[in-house]
Order: sequence, then structure tokens, then C-alpha cells
Amino acid sequence: MKRPAWLTTLLETGRVAHSAADGRVVGELLALEIVAIRSAGLRRTVVAADPAQLRQWTDARYPPHAVDWQTLPTRQANIVRSGGSKIGRSAHSVLPFLFKWFGDGPLSAMTRTYGMAAACSDRLAELPVPVRWRLLTIENWEPFHRTDYTGAPVPVMAAYLGGNVSEMVLDALNAFRHPPETVLHFGDYDWEGLYIFQRLQKVVPSARLYIPTNLETLFQQYSRREFLDKQKRKAAFDTDNPECGPVIRLIEQYNGGVEQEVVDLPEMLSP
Repeated sequence: MKRPAWLTTLLETGRVAHSAADGRVVGELLALEIVAIRSAGLRRTVVAADPAQLRQWTDARYPPHAVDWQTLPTRQANIVRSGGSKIGRSAHSVLPFLFKWFGDGPLSAMTRTYGMAAACSDRLAELPVPVRWRLLTIENWEPFHRTDYTGAPVPVMAAYLGGNVSEMVLDALNAFRHPPETVLHFGDYDWEGLYIFQRLQKVVPSARLYIPTNLETLFQQYSRREFLDKQKRKAAFDTDNPECGPVIRLIEQYNGGVEQEVVDLPEMLSP
């Protein structure tokens, strides 16, 4: 019998939203005093009161697969272990890293010929980057596609993060043979966009958030409430982050967000 995803989450994190769990199973585990219910306002959470007994009960109810998942590639192991490939820190052990390079050398030639370049996340250390260069990370595809820093006095790499970027890709940004002299992030000006930046900054502390001088005018013209309707601040979101502060104030003032597609690309032409 396939183990439910919510039960896997409970095993791995020690808690799961009550609304995501099977009430009948939760009732049985409550009777056995293996789990407990915690309430915070209207939110109810199922927590593992006895993790060892929970593991034993789960293995008996949902016998582990005969294949040793620890010997398998990441994606296959996730499926065998928990019935889904999205469980865990990453679904894959290697991911693609898409970028454009503006400067001399083979990466620039590849960008001119094919529109962009790419490398696997485990090969970034092999890229022939110079001692001095700059990194611009971009959340969405359209701004990434229209980047052009040809003629910049210092080589520029524009890297596509693809929205909810994997931790593996973020970690790989520390693998370059020569670190970039500056790291600038350009993303959406809403809760999700700011959270992506904060995840990047945790891995690359020198990263800075691009805030155009006319951002308040753009909020006046283009901010939309619907950009925030399905977004909530994550528990790990730092409301005191000095880089995010100006944007947080605009989001709260205009009760809306601005998508990066209406914002001009950062200037990267200063020496």
C-alpha cells in the first residue's frame, strides 16, 4: 500500500497541517498517543508525539519498498521512499543552470550564437570565468531573455533562476573558480519575489536586491492586489531585511505587488 504524502511529511518534519491529514488515520494515531494536535488561532497542526513509534507504526501499515532507496539516483529514490519525487531538499542531484555571458571568451561566443549558454549545476566550477566579473540573477524568463550587456566594461553573467529556484542551484553559485565581484538580484516586487531574494542572500550574503529609482511610481501605476492574493509571507521571511525594507513598505502602502516585467533592466555598464 502506498504511503500518503502527508504521513511522509509528518515523519520527516515532525508536523503536518491538520487539514492535509486523513482524519481517520489521525484519530487512530491519537488513540495510540503517537501524535498530538497543536492549535494556534484557527490553525491546527498534527505533531509527532512519539517519532520512534510513528516510524514503527508507519512501516507496519505501509511496508517499505524492497529496493534500498539509498542506493538509487535522487529522483528515483524519492519516488521509492515516499511515493513522490518532490519530497526532500531537491528532486534531482544535478540541475540545469541557464545563463548569458557578456564579455570575451567561449561563453560569450556561445551566447551570441545560441542566445544563451548552460551548464549542469555540478559543473559551474569548470566555467572559465575571469577574476573580475559580475553576476545578475533574474527571477523570470522574459527579462532574462531580453538581457543584453554587450560592451559592459566588466563581464556580466545574467543567470536565470526560474521562479522558485532549487536550493541546489543556489548552492552552486558558490562554486565558481573566481567569485563575482558583485551579485545583484532582479525579481518580482511581491512577497514571493522578496523571499526568493532572501533565499539567495542566505547562500550568497553579498547579494543585493535591485531597486530602481522609480519603483514607487511603478507601484502607483502597475501594482495589483491580485499579485498578492495567493501569496503569504513564509515563516522564514525576514521582515527586517534591510534590502527588502523599501519594497515591503511599498507593498503594504499600495496593498499590491509589481511584476518585474514592467521594470527596466538594471544598468550594469559602470566600470
